[in-house]
Amino acid sequence: MARRMAHGAVFAVAALALAVAWTPPAAAQERGTDAGWTNVVDGMRHFTGLVCPDTLATLNRTRVLVGSADRLAGCVYQNAEGISAVLRSHPSGTGEQAARSFRDRFRAAGFKLVATSGAAASGISFLTGRRGTSDRCETLWRFRNGTADYTLWISYALPDEADEIGPLVTAFAGLLASR
Repeated sequence: MARRMAHGAVFAVAALALAVAWTPPAAAQERGTDAGWTNVVDGMRHFTGLVCPDTLATLNRTRVLVGSADRLAGCVYQNAEGISAVLRSHPSGTGEQAARSFRDRFRAAGFKLVATSGAAASGISFLTGRRGTSDRCETLWRFRNGTADYTLWISYALPDEADEIGPLVTAFAGLLASR
């Protein structure tokens, strides 16, 4: 009997620990406890200063990202047409290395580096597959604002969504310039 009670107690403690440890991301974001993020009017702010508005141009923020050794914080955006974007902040002086790593990883994966036009021409672009009848393109831009480094990754369809990229990059650049 004592053994069954002990086994039951261990199970109850384990279940409680799991329930407390697992918090749905949306609930964590609402409370502002998701690794340094707090709610601000119309968005979220990371303690490092990165602000991610709820909407930016045609994109809606779908989540915020925690940091790692080479990335401080980030935001994920998407729109109804299927364009996805990730804005990341990096430790000062590491943006160039982040861009090089992106290029090297995509080349190593066998994706084709492409020359693009418009706003995409200032980034590093790869064709990464097909989306319907279009080519899927992924482009990474590097920004620096004072002592902060940022990268912006956007996935979009060519040629269908090429005209939408310029206004998106301009919107993100304006957001970063205002910090």
